[in-house]
Parts: sequence; C-alpha cells; structure tokens
Amino acid sequence: MSELVKGIVHVHSDFSRDGLCSIADLADFAREAGFQFVGLTDHAEDLTSADMKELRLLCEKHSDDSLIMIPGLEYRCRGGIHILGLGIAHDISTDDPVLVASRIRQEGGLAILAHPGRSGYQCAPELCAALDGIEIWNAGYDGLFVPSLENFRLLGRVRVVNSSLFGIGGADLHGFHRPPGVILELIINGSTGIDPRIILEHIGTGKFSIRGRYVRFSAYTVPHRLARVRLWVFRKLYEVSKAIRDVALGEN
Repeated sequence: MSELVKGIVHVHSDFSRDGLCSIADLADFAREAGFQFVGLTDHAEDLTSADMKELRLLCEKHSDDSLIMIPGLEYRCRGGIHILGLGIAHDISTDDPVLVASRIRQEGGLAILAHPGRSGYQCAPELCAALDGIEIWNAGYDGLFVPSLENFRLLGRVRVVNSSLFGIGGADLHGFHRPPGVILELIINGSTGIDPRIILEHIGTGKFSIRGRYVRFSAYTVPHRLARVRLWVFRKLYEVSKAIRDVALGEN
C-alpha cells in the first residue's frame, strides 16, 4: 500500500549562526505540522567536527517511526556558490564547488545547488555534472507563493549537460517567524516504513513533488510555454503585491 510522506528540506537549526531553533524544537514543530521528515542543512563553516558529530546524534535522538530528522550541511564555496549536502555531516576541506559536490555524493549524500539566484542563475558544466539537483524554489529568496521562472530556465539548460538532475524546493527555514512555504511530497511503499535511506533514495531519484500553497510540480518539470506564461503572471502579481506591502510597511 502506498503512503504519502511530506517533509521539508534546507532547514537550519541553532547549530548555524543564523538558526534560531534547536533540533528538538524543529522536531516538535514538524510533528505538529504533519511532516514525516526534515532535511537539515546547517552552515558547515559554523560547525566544528564535534558539532557535526553532535548534530548527527541529535538527529538520531529526535527521530522515530513517525519523523525522520536527516542531518546535512550547507557548504559555502568560492564564487558565491552554496552546495547543500543532504544526508551527510562531515567537514569537506575545500571551497571548490565541484569537489564539494563530488565528495558529498561519494559519501552517500545528495549534492544540491542552493538558491541559484545568488550566483546569477549560472552553473558551470563541470559543476552540473557533479550535482544531483538544483534548488528551483527557495522560499527564503523566491518567496512563499511562486518560484522564479529563471530557476526553471536554468534547470532546462543544465539538463543538457546532466539529464538526471532534479529540481527541488527548499524551505530555507531559520526560525518560526514564517512558515516553511515549500514542501516535498513523496509516495512510498507503506509496508516498508520510512528511514533516512528511503527518503534520500526517493529524493535522489526524483520521486517527489514540490508543493506550495498555489502551485505544485514534479522534480523533473520544465514548464511548457503556457505553464511558463502562468508562472510569469503569478510571479509578477506576487512581486507587485510585495512591493505594495513593503511601501506600506515603510521597508523601501
């Protein structure tokens, strides 16, 4: 029997300098929200080797049959590139993004290019070949309601180099001051239960959907022309409403 499993990835705990919540608090929040997994990606440069060990142990401590806390790190690389290492918590002593992505995959994790808008929606061919996926919707940078169409354009370009690359949605959650916004939905065999290996395997093979409040798409979606127009319209409406809100609140 199949089972719908929901969760969030790209989540920061108080192991990160800008994370506000403990792993215990994040686990409680996830259970209350009805999530079955949380993919942590704390900033690698903020953690010592002892911190990374403790991160893994706390993820194990706060996981059970109903919720999997998956350890992971976000690696800051040269050129302003950030790579998520979902499923690993080890130091990688280089800032070369290609080597970082390769090491993540060698150690059994998933290497994902985070918030590509920060690096100009670019991905060098050698990095594309080393990655598992690209974050095509980051709730922190793109907003909670609709992703940027530039992310999909990038996904279409990089698949020319690496056809197995998936697109993923990340909450980029640092605290409870806003909702996660972007959720992953997996369909798994209910008789096998869930564990980190099963979750990572489904994500790594693109067997999930990315869902927001108003839009939902698969891991391999590159929108056709009409869908791109709709996304463009939704995005412009979002940007206009955000600009009006910022002016009203005196933020601009």
